[in-house]
Amino acid sequence: MAMFLTFGLNFCNSEDPANSAFVHVTMMDNAFHPPVIRTYKGGKIRFVNEGNNPHNAISINKDWSTETSFGNLAMFRGAHTDVFFPEEGVFPYFCSFHASPDGKIGMTGVAVIGNASYNPQANTSKSKISKTWTGVTRKVPSQYKTIQNAVDAASPGDLILVANGIYKEEVTVTTPSITIRGEDRNLTIIDGEFLRGNGIMVVGADGVAVENITTRNATLNGVYWTGVKGYRGSYITAYNNGDYGVYAFDSVDGLIEHSFASGSPDSGFYIGQCNPCNAIINDVISENNALGYSGTNSSGNIYLLSSIWRKNQLGIGPNTLDRELLPPQKQMVVKKNIVYDNNNKNAPSKKLEYPSIGNGIALLGALENVVEGNLVFNHNNYGILVTMNIDENIWISNNNIVRNNQVYHSGRGDIALSGPVNVGNCFEGNSYGVSSPPFLESLQSCSGIRYPHIGDMSSSIGLLALFVQANLKEFVLGSYKNQPIPPAQSNMPKEFLAKVVPAHDVFETNKGLIETAELPKMDQKDFEAQTNKMYTSGWRVHYPGTLKTWYFHIMGYLLPFAIFAAWTGLAMLDRFSIVGAKVDKYFWLILLLPFIGSLVYLFSKDSKISPVVRNTVVFGGILLFLTILAYAGYAMTAVTEPSIT
Repeated sequence: MAMFLTFGLNFCNSEDPANSAFVHVTMMDNAFHPPVIRTYKGGKIRFVNEGNNPHNAISINKDWSTETSFGNLAMFRGAHTDVFFPEEGVFPYFCSFHASPDGKIGMTGVAVIGNASYNPQANTSKSKISKTWTGVTRKVPSQYKTIQNAVDAASPGDLILVANGIYKEEVTVTTPSITIRGEDRNLTIIDGEFLRGNGIMVVGADGVAVENITTRNATLNGVYWTGVKGYRGSYITAYNNGDYGVYAFDSVDGLIEHSFASGSPDSGFYIGQCNPCNAIINDVISENNALGYSGTNSSGNIYLLSSIWRKNQLGIGPNTLDRELLPPQKQMVVKKNIVYDNNNKNAPSKKLEYPSIGNGIALLGALENVVEGNLVFNHNNYGILVTMNIDENIWISNNNIVRNNQVYHSGRGDIALSGPVNVGNCFEGNSYGVSSPPFLESLQSCSGIRYPHIGDMSSSIGLLALFVQANLKEFVLGSYKNQPIPPAQSNMPKEFLAKVVPAHDVFETNKGLIETAELPKMDQKDFEAQTNKMYTSGWRVHYPGTLKTWYFHIMGYLLPFAIFAAWTGLAMLDRFSIVGAKVDKYFWLILLLPFIGSLVYLFSKDSKISPVVRNTVVFGGILLFLTILAYAGYAMTAVTEPSIT
């Protein structure tokens, strides 16, 4: 009989267990950290979700779950709960949202209690792969009633051929090297009905290809690979799913091509937590998502090529976060993409995705990336922005190259580098109207002299203002459940349908796409229609321009200049009233030491300013600025419930 675990008030001991010592397991996206945790008999483990995704922890033999102590199956970011272990033993567990149904593959962990012995190598073997088609085709529904039935019966190298129809199921794949192919991309549909987590989830199964199929209305992801080597998604349509459209996590050697994603409150396409990723996204369309592309901590040999990113809140956003492993993000190439009109307030969004609105390409705490040969236009904030990202740590964007892009019609700047600190980035050969700060290509050239510090603080203040409002749930967020149904998309060509190729050695086979990448075709009349509005102005507050955004710009950005002017002016006027036009040591002190020189003089015995006036001018400005910082700090650290439906 399984050992019983008791939670909360049901645990009886001589002391209150709620106050006892604990070890903690962090739920990241999508892994438990540490994967193996040890504690004493009678101890407790605190599970804390620090990821963006919902998570839980469930014992493989189902005799305990975080749902019992937490009160809900899904734990969102910031949530925590305690699980007590009164008996010695080894207790494997899994996240039901991001692991196989048997809990053996995917997001899994192990609790080792007391002196129990544990062999981490016991269950690490994988099934054998097949790099060629076996010749076996398993047909749905003529031979198998459901796609899952066919997948469960398949051997490595088999083809699952799915006839036209709406399949109300969630497909989990743990067999490597199989190909799942729809008869017609627009008529072969996996429908989650807003009840099931994933359309297709491939867990630890290398070499699985998904082709010519639509997935919609899943509460999590349309198509999802996790923990695999070798994956391919071709001619996929994924729309109105509750997290990502097409999603590869902790996976390498991949290709996502000729696909469409819309209606996701996170990103349409996502590759995360891999190094080197050895992955290509080519010829896709991503629209009406919070983020067109997001890649957290994805580094090394990763390419976004020849794709269209439009009408999202942010077009493309490689980024670094602490909530996934393998930070920082680095060494990605964004080449020959068309990125436009990413200002969509009506797109579905999570609260912390919303602040990125109005930007085409944003490198967020990213390192050593190359952004080249892209066409970027019609953005209310910035066309291409290089900026820091703030999570548990502050991640600086360093050594990125932005070159040979065409960037037009941006509200605050076509190319931009934010302050206060981003090091080694360079801009060269871009065609643009306005840079932020001015003369960016001259001062931060790739081939000339790079000045040690130059950056626009107003962009950082604007992003901070939006993060504050988003974290306090002051924006109305769109729901993924009522987004538009996309038009029909192109089917897989007949020459590709004639072949069955498992997804192995994918990156090496398709490396030629990198050199031959071209901008997607766009009708000239369509381009002219899209660019008929001039966005750039001399001064424009960060979009969306709420009262609080204006307040942060004025107080956070302009207030330090006002304080400097007030202190310096007061000190200079006082000195002029005493010595006239004479230049003395105090003149040079005030002039050469901004802020500090004025303070030294105003509080010196030689100053004739009354203490009331002096203290009001000096401490009034400081207190006002500190009040703004304190409010921003509170808002950024406040934990609120997720704001998506």
